[in-house]
Amino acid sequence: MNFKIEKYLLKKTEELAFITLKSEGEFQLKGYEIPKAGLDVPIKNEVLVKGIKEETAQEKINSMSIADAMIYIIGIDSKFKYNDEYRKFLDALATNIDIDIRAYAGYMSRKYFDIGEYTDSLIYLKALITMYPNDIEGMYHYAIVCQEVAQKHQKDSDDEAMNKFLLEALEKLEMVVQLDEGFALAYYHLGYHYYNQGQYVKSKVIWEEAQKLGLEPDLMAEVQENIGKMDFKVQYEEGYTLVFQGKNEEGLEKLRPLEEEHSDWWNLLFMIGLAYKNMNEIESAKQYFEKILLLKPHQVDAMVELALCEASSFNMERAIELFETAAKIKEDPEILCNLGMAYLNNGDLDDAIYFIERAYELDPQDEITVACLRELDKYR
Repeated sequence: MNFKIEKYLLKKTEELAFITLKSEGEFQLKGYEIPKAGLDVPIKNEVLVKGIKEETAQEKINSMSIADAMIYIIGIDSKFKYNDEYRKFLDALATNIDIDIRAYAGYMSRKYFDIGEYTDSLIYLKALITMYPNDIEGMYHYAIVCQEVAQKHQKDSDDEAMNKFLLEALEKLEMVVQLDEGFALAYYHLGYHYYNQGQYVKSKVIWEEAQKLGLEPDLMAEVQENIGKMDFKVQYEEGYTLVFQGKNEEGLEKLRPLEEEHSDWWNLLFMIGLAYKNMNEIESAKQYFEKILLLKPHQVDAMVELALCEASSFNMERAIELFETAAKIKEDPEILCNLGMAYLNNGDLDDAIYFIERAYELDPQDEITVACLRELDKYR
């Protein structure tokens, strides 16, 4: 099983020490044979220190202390080099002392979750699903704790970590519903993930499935309210999907009715403008891109689309002005190429060469840039 978040857990290995069990040593476990070269086994630092302080290290560092730390390291690093050997150890221990390793990992996760130690809680759940990848309940709870850890990273303004944990939660929730199509709570949480990603149609479908499967009354009411509030966003997504599919008139039928109540929603205005541009209704398209720039003067995408409209209407001076402004905001190869081609069409070869070659410096693999260079070569 793959995990997206292991690099954020690896620092927890600092909480472990390692001791070596020798094959001929005093420590023996029925049903398990220590490798002849010995085996490095983990011990939590707190256990080691407590044992030393109480001068009862031999009592404290027992088979269960080792097993707990083995589970912990498996949860931190699913590819740790001794994990397979640790699994053999754990299986033998489970038989010897009649303990359910899966239940133990779940218990430890709940223990840490209840005191707000979400990362430790997550580590035990990660160990559980690493060892038992078809444990649906374990995977579901792992996803939920990932969401809790994501919130912590959000509070710490660590967007990269937050997004990784959210993607991890999403991926594991999707695995849950693949394993159990009737897991209503997994659908409930998935709906929020898709909603936050702007996948409104998918979110609505998932939440409707959660309702069919049955939720607690308060969750049912919450989902129903969400579906009602997002209706216009679903219609927007359906509309822009049609535009991207080249079905511009059908897309406008979905998008235009939303404009009256959402006249300051620049994304909506952009898609309407793009549909008109695709239909070669340039003046209508320009009106929408200009509206966006009144709302958001530095919105680069709208600026570029307006410039393209001006260029298609042979208003090269205006197109150049817009492309130059866009390039100052975002030095992007595509923008620079458009600017260069506008200069070329305006009869200014030197500036055309400068901007297109600058685009090539930024990304020599960009297909648009390479095509513009070929076109430019015809005029050198």
